[in-house]
Amino acid sequence: MEDVGAEDIITKSITAELRYDSRNRVFNPTNGSDHSIIVEYAGFDGDIGFTKYIANTGWYIPLFKDLVGFVHAKGGYVRESSEGKLPDYERFFLGGINSLRGFEWEDLAPKDEDGNEIGGDKFVQFNIELQIPLFKEAGIVGVVFFDTGDVYDNDEDIDLGELRESAGFGFRWFSPVGPIRLEYGYILDPIVDHGEGGQWEFTMGGAF
Repeated sequence: MEDVGAEDIITKSITAELRYDSRNRVFNPTNGSDHSIIVEYAGFDGDIGFTKYIANTGWYIPLFKDLVGFVHAKGGYVRESSEGKLPDYERFFLGGINSLRGFEWEDLAPKDEDGNEIGGDKFVQFNIELQIPLFKEAGIVGVVFFDTGDVYDNDEDIDLGELRESAGFGFRWFSPVGPIRLEYGYILDPIVDHGEGGQWEFTMGGAF
């Protein structure tokens, strides 16, 4: 149960998760899969009211000469309840090292009539990677990837034929201080004010 108050706005919510994880290790796995379904409900006497659903699946596929393929899909939907409001920060945004690399966090977010990013009520995300062991003893892996997906507003339908796309490469290292990722994503379908060019991104932690 979560109870958060800010500027006289109160959110009370409960989250349930069903998960199956058969990966042989958490960082840089070489086989197995990871799947989850998350449902969050908010509306226990607070100002905020919504139901959010997120589904996630990832498959690690051993190839040849220690190469590993990775296929990942994720989607979500959030619905405002009649008893409360759905704030922008509870809606969906894509972009960044854990979704569509090369895009900024709000590049794909729907905007209001004033041009402000308000997020979407649904999204889809797909990632394909080829993981290449570079220095096995040191735990350093190279990766090349293709990302695609988009975020949609309430009155928009999901169109799998018009998803945004990026591709790139990077490095992952299971360092003595923890997992490190350094990856470069380049936007394949640039749109002014909705993502152009590319960027390096760095984080400490696992992928997706």
